[in-house]
Amino acid sequence: MALSRRERREQRRKLLKEKRLEQLKIIEEQEKSAKERYEYKGFLKFYDKQYKKLLFIPFIILLIAIISIIFHTASTGDFLNRGVSLKGGIVITIPVTSPIDVEAMKDFLRARFPADDVDVRSIAEFGEQKAIIVSSDNLELEKDILEAVEEKIPGAKEDASTETTGPSLGAGFFKQIMIALVIAFVLMGVVVFAYFRTFIPSMAAILSVFSDIIVTLAIVNLLGIKLSTAGIAAFLMLIGYSIDTDILLSTRVLKRKEGSVFDRVISAAKTGLTMNATTLVAVIIALILSQSETIRQIMIILLIGLIVDIINTWIQNTGLLRYYVEHIRRKRVKVEE
Repeated sequence: MALSRRERREQRRKLLKEKRLEQLKIIEEQEKSAKERYEYKGFLKFYDKQYKKLLFIPFIILLIAIISIIFHTASTGDFLNRGVSLKGGIVITIPVTSPIDVEAMKDFLRARFPADDVDVRSIAEFGEQKAIIVSSDNLELEKDILEAVEEKIPGAKEDASTETTGPSLGAGFFKQIMIALVIAFVLMGVVVFAYFRTFIPSMAAILSVFSDIIVTLAIVNLLGIKLSTAGIAAFLMLIGYSIDTDILLSTRVLKRKEGSVFDRVISAAKTGLTMNATTLVAVIIALILSQSETIRQIMIILLIGLIVDIINTWIQNTGLLRYYVEHIRRKRVKVEE
């Protein structure tokens, strides 16, 4: 015999109540397990007990990074240091037969052209200097730069090769890459929300990735690194590396039920920090062995970003997740009951 609408409604309420009771029972078991769990010592004990206070560290770093970027924007008119490929200019490659002091050459050219942005880099192969690269954002300086370099390196004019990027082309590259970066970040956020379907844990993971990008950008600016298209691509890679550890942490804490919340954090940290360590080793080796300026720039940005990600994932995201699970979600279930 078919149930009436009222009976079906009562049945749904009964099932919902049973589900809430089950959730409350799980929380009570977790609380009991937390009291009886292994007592951590040393740093882990401090990390366990003081996670709320530790949250101030990543948030203060993020605030300083934002202030630094704002100050950089006010000082230079741009929020990052764009290289020639992103704002237009000339790149002159000059082969050398004997070692050239790059810093001395840079100081010499900047003194000769104080009103222009001139940079000098070295190209080496197996530790032996093969050429120097002189770049400037002034397209009209090619002849003048070559004449100046000729004073220090005889025959530079004949052997030099020049690449030119127009301002509109450089600006177009920059705009397209920034659009790709924003789209990647938005889609990452959509995937995180679709997977966890809970606002606070999803926002905690997204905030962690956002912090990684902002803090890394601020450090890159402070180091005076001029970003090329490859450098912006490194930030795209950083989004992937960052969200990887955040999803690992959130999945362990939210989806698993065994052990206390902190036990699950430690379990995730063992896997996540191992992933970070292996990636850092690969990045450092590539940074040491590579002679390509493009690859070196990518590796420097990834190195900075991965170190920053350790702070933001295992202090910021961990702290927010623990507070959500141990306070907000628990209180919500009890109120519903």
